[in-house]
Amino acid sequence: MAVEWAWMQQAFTVMLNLAVAVAVGASMSAIWMARGGARWAVAPRRRLRLAGLAALAVAMLASAGVLWLEAAAMAEVAPAQAAPAVRAMLTATHLGVAWQVGIGALLFSMGALALRGPRALAFNLLGLAAFLYTRSMVSHAAADGDFSVPIAVDWLHLMLVCLWTGEVAVAGWLVRLDDGDWTRYAAALSHTATLALGGIVATGLFGAWRNVGSPAALTGQVYGTILLAKLALVAIAVLLGGANRFFVMPSLRGDNACAAARRFTAILRIESVVLLGVLVLAAVLSATAPPTAL
Repeated sequence: MAVEWAWMQQAFTVMLNLAVAVAVGASMSAIWMARGGARWAVAPRRRLRLAGLAALAVAMLASAGVLWLEAAAMAEVAPAQAAPAVRAMLTATHLGVAWQVGIGALLFSMGALALRGPRALAFNLLGLAAFLYTRSMVSHAAADGDFSVPIAVDWLHLMLVCLWTGEVAVAGWLVRLDDGDWTRYAAALSHTATLALGGIVATGLFGAWRNVGSPAALTGQVYGTILLAKLALVAIAVLLGGANRFFVMPSLRGDNACAAARRFTAILRIESVVLLGVLVLAAVLSATAPPTAL
């Protein structure tokens, strides 16, 4: 595949991962807001529902783009000539089967989100979890089959990354923390991000050990260099989240709560941009052969 089409495939992958993360973050945030029936949360929950539906639509389009360009690459043809290759991939390859299951899961999530209530949000998350499993089925972790420990660890890693990235993006750009008793929401956001980070570190170490093999492979190879850059961005995001939790959150109930809320949101927005960089590097890693596969 030409270089420009390879970059386009990675761009579609980033779009897909970001859209799924927003859908996860929107549903989790709506669930937190539903607790206690706070009046201030009514408008944000409506926005989150619409954002979740839009994110699922974008995810389906991006998934179609990834499949189309992958088929063009395997057939060694231009994307405009890839229709026969796409049909063959859908009917005769493992990737095609996984893609169809994944699209079905996204449609299920969209149908659930079109309904209302906590159960609908839970079913939406269930569909997203199923979709992310199909992503693990076509990743580097799939070498031992569709049902294996590496697949399960990679799937958990993807879910936690989507949760962290999505909830930060949603809180920073869609939820206006400007009035009402939203401190419970901020606390839920912080606690969940902390738990997700712990899981991300554990599953990420397992995946890095499996794909890299030894610390020496982190240097002198493309995969290791990109992985180190990704880890650096994760570390920056952790520092930003820590600043919010330990220095800003204690002020959310004080006399300067409004100013603290603005700082809280500003840091979340910076963190979301850093996490977008993580998703970009993750897409590049997914298209790069790890040292253990060479």
